[in-house]
Amino acid sequence: MSRRGSIAIYISFIFIAIIVVVIATVFVPMGTLVSTKFYAAGEDILLMANDSIMAINDADVRSALLNSSQEALDSTEDNIEFGNSIYQYSWIIVILLAGLVAFLFTRRLVEYGGGGFV
Repeated sequence: MSRRGSIAIYISFIFIAIIVVVIATVFVPMGTLVSTKFYAAGEDILLMANDSIMAINDADVRSALLNSSQEALDSTEDNIEFGNSIYQYSWIIVILLAGLVAFLFTRRLVEYGGGGFV
């Protein structure tokens, strides 16, 4: 009886994995596009701020603010690349976790029997 439950869980895992891969292939490009749009909007805001910074008379304050603005632009690019990697490869983590849960649940079925609930 518990063997059929184990097989049913693994078949369910295969269906879940297929669904996760399909969703990932649909939403990864959308997530990348949203990240790119956010970067473009943030870049525009920082560039407008640079125009205002250039109007500051104190050279030390102006250079400090320009350096800070440039660091923000540079870090935004790194954050976008990291976010895109997360979007791109998160489906692998979901499949691994679902597989681990299915494996542990089937082990519980084998060890204790009766649906895995004590």
